[in-house]
Amino acid sequence: MNRGVNRGRALRVAVCLLLLAALSGCMQLNMGLTVNADDTVDGQLLLTAQKSLLTSRNKNIPVAFAELRQNIPALPAGEEVGYEDDKLFGSQIVYRRAPLAGFDTESVKLVRDGDLYRFSLPLDPKKYGGKVAEQNPQNQQAFLKLMSFEISVTFPGRVIDSNGTVNGRSVSWKVDSNQDKPAELRAVAEAPPRPSTSPAAAAGDDGGFPWLLVVGGVLVVVLLAGVGVLLLRRRRPTAPAAPGPTSPAPPPGAAGPG
Repeated sequence: MNRGVNRGRALRVAVCLLLLAALSGCMQLNMGLTVNADDTVDGQLLLTAQKSLLTSRNKNIPVAFAELRQNIPALPAGEEVGYEDDKLFGSQIVYRRAPLAGFDTESVKLVRDGDLYRFSLPLDPKKYGGKVAEQNPQNQQAFLKLMSFEISVTFPGRVIDSNGTVNGRSVSWKVDSNQDKPAELRAVAEAPPRPSTSPAAAAGDDGGFPWLLVVGGVLVVVLLAGVGVLLLRRRRPTAPAAPGPTSPAPPPGAAGPG
């Protein structure tokens, strides 16, 4: 009796692993990101699965993909749309000047650390295959191993460390399905200095009235007015002195004083 039960369990596990291999082997994560000097990100992320394998689950394709996606850790939020071609079905996320803060997620970590940019994509089995692990924890490792990753990140500064392929300011990784995965994909690059902020600009950025800017403008106007007055005084001609009072001339024939 016990042998029959054990054989039944072993058969169910074998079928589960075969199904897992078929489904997770078709999952692909493709991502291309460009980090801008103002700490924003452009690019796109594509998560797909094979249509033929999704339909083998006897469910419609969107439902099958949604269930399979539950095994993937949270992705950076962006403009998400559906993706579909002859063989693949999935989701495409587009990033346009997306703030860098939105890329500190469970799946992708892209942060600024002082004068450095640090990128990492952890490939931890505990983060993948969460739903299949409810049936068998060993399936987490299999789920991650059978996924494929193709990642590219371009930085505004020089790349100083990575475990990928460096080409100028870009780093790329290609990890195929059914291949042992590294602990993470990582890269470190130089970040440009942040733009300095003047006191007047800082006051304006606070949303308050720019008093420093107004006072400075008034002082400039007063100074220019004073200079103008001095120039006008120097150019004005000097008026001749008024003649003083004189004694009347003596009448003709009058004798002078004796």
